[in-house]
Amino acid sequence: MFEEVLSRIRPRIIETDLPGNLWGAYDLVTHTILLRPRLAPIQRRSTLSHETAHALLQHEGCSPRQERAAEELSASWLIHHDQFTQASLVYGTATALANELDVLPRDIHAYMRLLKRTQKQETSWRPEE
Repeated sequence: MFEEVLSRIRPRIIETDLPGNLWGAYDLVTHTILLRPRLAPIQRRSTLSHETAHALLQHEGCSPRQERAAEELSASWLIHHDQFTQASLVYGTATALANELDVLPRDIHAYMRLLKRTQKQETSWRPEE
């Protein structure tokens, strides 16, 4: 799904060495996604999806709130709800779920945060009687 957004917003994508342990970064000014070279395919896909979320959300800089938003949007693109629901009946850990769904454990954690927040919003809303 993020591939559709990526093709629509068309950021420049460059593989380059990044500082520290960063796998990717997004530069709003140049509309460029930077990816660490030699990432494993699953790491590259997850990172590209995450940075695409930053691009779509037009994030400048880096804050915990922006990171959470990008993580959750990316996870919503990478994880199909029906597959997640079925796999979660069989697999009891984020790592096992991630292996089954071909995503990273961080994507599972982000998706679970998104589900928890969404469910809270749904249950806290009550129609007027």
